[in-house]
Amino acid sequence: MSRPSILAVILAAATQAACLVQITRVSDAGPVFEQARRDALRYQGRPGPARELNVLVFERSERKLVRVSVPMWIVRAAERRVDWEKEFEGDGEDEVAQRVRRHVRLEDIEKAGLGILAEVEEEDGEQVLVWLR
Repeated sequence: MSRPSILAVILAAATQAACLVQITRVSDAGPVFEQARRDALRYQGRPGPARELNVLVFERSERKLVRVSVPMWIVRAAERRVDWEKEFEGDGEDEVAQRVRRHVRLEDIEKAGLGILAEVEEEDGEQVLVWLR
């Protein structure tokens, strides 16, 4: 599943309930990512269940910064209702994502604990930060 497809699923879920979705235009996302990292690190290693999935994406070519905060109950509901195999049908570009999806379950993500789950910075300047709190 491509990054835009993942964002579409998150944004679709976000419009169905009390979620925060914020899209802004910025030329430098560095300070926003630094603040998000500090926020995520405050939760790193703390005990307890995750209450919220947070995603921060910077699309440098469009100077677009997307922030999404989704309550975990919505993430769990989407996990049960979305036909992930259908989402990946015919998407040859994301075979790796399909294989990861088959082996990484929501339960595994929640077991990883609070704090940063993934941070990616592409050569073209695009960035992604995902954390639980």
